[in-house]
Amino acid sequence: MGKNTARLIIKFLKIIFLLVFALTSIYFLAALLLSLIKTHPPIQDCSDKNEIFITSNGIHLDIIVPTEILTPDFKNKLNLLPGTKYVAFGWGDRRFYLDTPEWKDLTFSTAFNALFLKSKTAMHVTYLRQQYSGWKKLNLCREQLEELLIFIENSFQKSKDGKFIKIPVKGNYDFDFFYEAKGSFSIFSTCNVWVNRALKEAHVETSVWSPFDFGVLYHVHE
Repeated sequence: MGKNTARLIIKFLKIIFLLVFALTSIYFLAALLLSLIKTHPPIQDCSDKNEIFITSNGIHLDIIVPTEILTPDFKNKLNLLPGTKYVAFGWGDRRFYLDTPEWKDLTFSTAFNALFLKSKTAMHVTYLRQQYSGWKKLNLCREQLEELLIFIENSFQKSKDGKFIKIPVKGNYDFDFFYEAKGSFSIFSTCNVWVNRALKEAHVETSVWSPFDFGVLYHVHE
């Protein structure tokens, strides 16, 4: 390999590195700014408030709904476990959910596919018997709750008879399950963007766009 060829290769690699650095910086800057900017939904005025919750494991957000405010049809599709008082809903990359029960199980290929390729998605449903202190509470009017539940239910893929399609794998625990979901996962449409979209559909003040959990939690006022 001649010196000129080596210089061209080094120059090319520098350009690639700078391009990746610039795009990454733009992405994180946009995420930060749009996370801080809030939406302006119509003001809701109702006396009948319904509590739902948002929780985070430090990276991934879930929406938690008390079973008592789920519609009978929704409950039937979920096949609730005995004693379930709350149901947590999460949406995300299918392979990441199924192949990465713990962070130590994360592989480069799983992370790369989730971040840079449009990938299949899954709904993660967890059945809970009690409320936990780390949950962030939101009070919704009946109309807001209905919109939220419609959004969540429409995120599931359904069989011809209208049932949710359970993925035949073992969950991380004995009380969580995975279902086929609609949509594709990408760095622009993450699990937290899904939660943010759900809150927008329910006319809840939230961030304009937030691929990270902190952007949504920043606007949650109990």
